[in-house]
Amino acid sequence: MDEVVVTQRSKDGGIDLTAIRNGIGDLGGQDFRRYCIQAKRYKPSNTINIKDVRELSYVANRNKAVGIFITTAKFSKTTKEEFSEEQVTPIILIDGKTLIDSCIDNELGFVYKPNFNKQYMDRLMFSETVTSESVSQPSGTEENIIKVEKKITANDIRARILSLPKVILDNLDSTKNKVTVCFNNEIQKELTINKGRNYLAGVTEIYRKYGLLTEDDSIFPAIALWKLKNKELSIDIKII
Repeated sequence: MDEVVVTQRSKDGGIDLTAIRNGIGDLGGQDFRRYCIQAKRYKPSNTINIKDVRELSYVANRNKAVGIFITTAKFSKTTKEEFSEEQVTPIILIDGKTLIDSCIDNELGFVYKPNFNKQYMDRLMFSETVTSESVSQPSGTEENIIKVEKKITANDIRARILSLPKVILDNLDSTKNKVTVCFNNEIQKELTINKGRNYLAGVTEIYRKYGLLTEDDSIFPAIALWKLKNKELSIDIKII
């Protein structure tokens, strides 16, 4: 808006502001738009009376202006339908949700401060989804199957490593530094567990075979679907 005026209290349809937005070009002041604006602060659960919007519409028409009704409350379905129809003088309805969204989009009235959340960062970094299943055997015993979904990041591929989900590591033999993994039900490969026991090494060949790492060293992150069943580890790799 180029000119905004706060109106005096009157019976003129409850108008709170008038405004003018200039147009473009040298048209002798003819290319502009006039606005009549009404603002109501109510509880978000309240509903604006359609009578109030009709009064704004009457005043806006009389002044050959666009009407804008801004509120922290909401409008009924009937009100929205009535004023969504094409009119000679349009009425713009801005409810509480629309108002907040607009303020956020235009960075008005909101100040963002960083808030470190360790649990969220862990989810973001490791992206693990864990499920555990108990499967009954004919003998009446049960075997436990652990399934984990974990992202293979660009950094993993660049470093030629495969990060271990913690729940998988916790269920591997802690005395061994190697593990045999079956990839996509077709390749079995023995991989080394690093000293820090947080990743598997020796996966360059696997990354190249399944398209995560191309011959020109382009990198394509993927999702690894881990499954540990009876100490047998298998991984399905799916490019994102």
